[in-house]
Amino acid sequence: MLDGPSRKELLVHGALFLVTSATALVAGIYMAGGDPIELAAWQNGPMLLAATSYAAALMVILTAHEFGHYLQARRHGVDVSLPYFLPGIGPIPGFGILPFFGTFGAFIRMRLGAVEARPLLEISAWGPLAGFAFTVPVLFVGMALSEIRPMPETGDFMMLGDSLLLMIAEWTFFPEIAPGHDVFLHPLAMAGWVGCLLTALNLLPIGQLDGGHIAYCVFGDSYRHVARVLYVGLMALGVFVFPGWLLFGVLVGVMGPSHPAIMRGPPVRERSLWLVGAALVMFVLTFTPRPIVVDSLPVLLGLW
Repeated sequence: MLDGPSRKELLVHGALFLVTSATALVAGIYMAGGDPIELAAWQNGPMLLAATSYAAALMVILTAHEFGHYLQARRHGVDVSLPYFLPGIGPIPGFGILPFFGTFGAFIRMRLGAVEARPLLEISAWGPLAGFAFTVPVLFVGMALSEIRPMPETGDFMMLGDSLLLMIAEWTFFPEIAPGHDVFLHPLAMAGWVGCLLTALNLLPIGQLDGGHIAYCVFGDSYRHVARVLYVGLMALGVFVFPGWLLFGVLVGVMGPSHPAIMRGPPVRERSLWLVGAALVMFVLTFTPRPIVVDSLPVLLGLW
């Protein structure tokens, strides 16, 4: 019988959820074109409504993802914590547009000893599946609320990379875009975009990310050699495509690019392979090598 969280733990989890909701709302004001430092932005009804839609949708996506893990872990008798939500930091005045999304995601803590492949696979895969189930409608409804506008010649704005799912949603509502114009995402669509990014990050098949767990369940201990090669590839993407991958790679490297040997028994059976296929489809739909359009590291350093 697993013990539930204590009152103190509930207060910690609840406080982190509320603070993250608040920082997501601040980010929503930012996404709606306002300055969260100015009182006028909070007094603008339509802007506040758009910001609230961003924050609410993003928190639903995060909560669904983490409880997908949590409920499966409890079902399999694994000692697991409630989600820890991570508040984001805000824009710094005078430094222009920053990739501020209001949260750094969320995580749960699990105490895993030796575990069979099927429970580990189900715990790992149902998080992305649950989050993705909300990400898709959020993205498509948000895209329907978005607008085509002329591209500004100057000024601070953030160009986002297009995942396959984003391109499908964009083509659905805006099949033709005139030269010099682009789709400016509604804050609700931005929540869907962030949901895609978080899904792709979690499904990278390295380390102890969800994708790393899933790949380990399929290939067993021998997968550690492939994981190390993929980790080197991720760092190369950080150098030549998008510098943010370097930071993410360092975080993954701290945990270890290969999976610890914890599996008991053979790799996953055929009847559970649909979860692997679903994870692969989600990764293909949500991954983009360049999430935010910035210069590569050699260009930023003046080497090219």
